[in-house]
Amino acid sequence: MNLQGKRVLVFGTGKSGIGAADLLGETGAHVILFDGNEKTDKDAVLAKVSHAEDASVYAGELPKEVLESLDLVILSPGVPTDIPIVKKFYEMGLPVWGEVELAYRTGKGRVLAITGTNGKTTTTALLGKIMSDAEDSVFVVGNIGTPYTSKALEMKPNSVTVAEISSFQLETIDEFAPKVSAILNITEDHLNRHHTMEEYIRVKELITQNQGTEDVCVLNYEDEVLRKFGENLTPRVVYFSSERKLDEGIYLDGNKIILKDGAKEIEVVKTEDLKLLGKHNFENVMAAVAMAYYDGVSMDSIRKSICEFTAVAHRIEYVTEKNGVVYYNDSKGTNPDAAIKGIQAMNRPTL
Repeated sequence: MNLQGKRVLVFGTGKSGIGAADLLGETGAHVILFDGNEKTDKDAVLAKVSHAEDASVYAGELPKEVLESLDLVILSPGVPTDIPIVKKFYEMGLPVWGEVELAYRTGKGRVLAITGTNGKTTTTALLGKIMSDAEDSVFVVGNIGTPYTSKALEMKPNSVTVAEISSFQLETIDEFAPKVSAILNITEDHLNRHHTMEEYIRVKELITQNQGTEDVCVLNYEDEVLRKFGENLTPRVVYFSSERKLDEGIYLDGNKIILKDGAKEIEVVKTEDLKLLGKHNFENVMAAVAMAYYDGVSMDSIRKSICEFTAVAHRIEYVTEKNGVVYYNDSKGTNPDAAIKGIQAMNRPTL
């Protein structure tokens, strides 16, 4: 879609919405920002938009004449797709995209995308380092904190985008097609949004829907849902496992991470050479290594990068040692599965 002159509604005025509005302004679209909260300070919203002179803001309700004038709707990730006004967009036949779809349509280069209930941010940051060490133009975006839309126009044909993608963002993709995707795991989460585990799983699996036979999907063999899901996928499936040796894929064998690619068996790294703790982090390492390797990065480069990488802030992040007690910050471990994995990562008595 050529966005020049199109009337585009951006639903949501937070960080993602402003990023989308700025991108649309650069493409020449007429931007209409909307927030369901009638108390939204419209002047404050406009002050954040780079092309404010060509934008308008509505709060609480969207006038009928505005609704009927729209060519496209961009939903921020926090906006549910099953509320009445969004259902109305679909009923009218309007294209409804999320910020990921908008950024993908306007960006360039290839995309490596990661989703999963736990481990997304660490894996994205690690893959971002691997790719940044190996490539000239790399963008690390998405749910990790930098809106994809804020970087799309900087991308070149040789750019690599490493994207952390949440289930909320996957609900509104259309043509989004990563060259390499990964689903790290699926455990119960966000059911207030998705309502059932079946729907949550369906949405997570959407990351592969537009991948072709030349693409790759990295999956956790120890997740029964993902193991079964991988049986009939279009892209090449590469499994990782922290529990068993695989005939093909990447796995933890004692204190070694091994990658088997056809006849090649490669020792990637010894776990004691990593600065990350815990089996769940070794799974994150395996996923990132597989994604980089199948994107063409040399194993020597990958090995150097993963041995240099330190924990992401608030995720089993080393703080200090005092009176023989080592303190870690794992404040991002907010669901039971993440909290348990943080405890299991410790190799000494834990308080």
